[in-house]
Amino acid sequence: MSRPLPAVSGNVVTAPELRRLGLALDVADRQVRLGRWQRAARGIYLTHSRAPSGGELVEVARCHAGDGAVITGMLVLHQLGLRWLPPYGRVDVLVSPERSGLSSGLVLVTRTSCFESLETWAKFGGRLASVERAVVDAARGLSDLRDVRGVVLGAVKDRWADVAELRTILDAGRRNGSGLTRRALRDAERGCASPPEAELVDALIGCGLPFYVNAELWLDGVLLGSPDVWFVGRGVGGEVESRERHELEDSQIESTYDRHERFVAGGVELLHVSVRRIRCDVAEAASYLVARARGSTRAESSGLEVRPRGPMLR
Repeated sequence: MSRPLPAVSGNVVTAPELRRLGLALDVADRQVRLGRWQRAARGIYLTHSRAPSGGELVEVARCHAGDGAVITGMLVLHQLGLRWLPPYGRVDVLVSPERSGLSSGLVLVTRTSCFESLETWAKFGGRLASVERAVVDAARGLSDLRDVRGVVLGAVKDRWADVAELRTILDAGRRNGSGLTRRALRDAERGCASPPEAELVDALIGCGLPFYVNAELWLDGVLLGSPDVWFVGRGVGGEVESRERHELEDSQIESTYDRHERFVAGGVELLHVSVRRIRCDVAEAASYLVARARGSTRAESSGLEVRPRGPMLR
């Protein structure tokens, strides 16, 4: 019968700590093989088999890369509660360019020349990067455009980050692997506020009708709202209906019916397409909006003012 393991302090244990307890590393390796522990990085173990918490990943990163390392990427964004984030199972770490440490296990190490000027905040006993830096690093680590758009557009929409600041940080780093992030920043500059909107706008480019994204419509000095797409000179707007909007409390956001009625009362035709329709056939959804806009005989009200948030597209 194997003797019980001595108690370890906390859920993260390192090789030096095991030696102080009189244990050889093969004891820890045996626990990993039995499925009781998991190897988090070289010489660093989690003493349980469940998914690691954010605090545990920060501790793993500190043990691997040192107390001065800066945590960035998806872990930081999840701690701040940003929307539209994919799950994460690793911890991204920034270190100074002269550091020789390599990525290992759950820890991805990146050297950065601007390490000394990084803005940080404290949590879990570690140093966490600013939200702007974390957004750029998280987006760069993703391979799916929809996920990248979710990270970038969610941060911009909720005013966690500014497009110009994100672009400055992105331009200061390596260009390799930045293509999807740059595309999402272009979406934000066009005025897109969500991944489905960006997908719809991509499909509308080339339609031949000039349009704005999320422009503010004012009628005689009163704000009607901001349709997701506004066809210039046609009196027609398009709205992406999302589940998220309907799940909010009535006290937080008005109903789709109220929004629709206000636009209609202002002489605006507001067309609706669902996220599901966009995801099933975005070309069909775009064609529907364009056909209705082309066929419109509705003239814009004389007192209507359009205040764009991005460039005119067509």
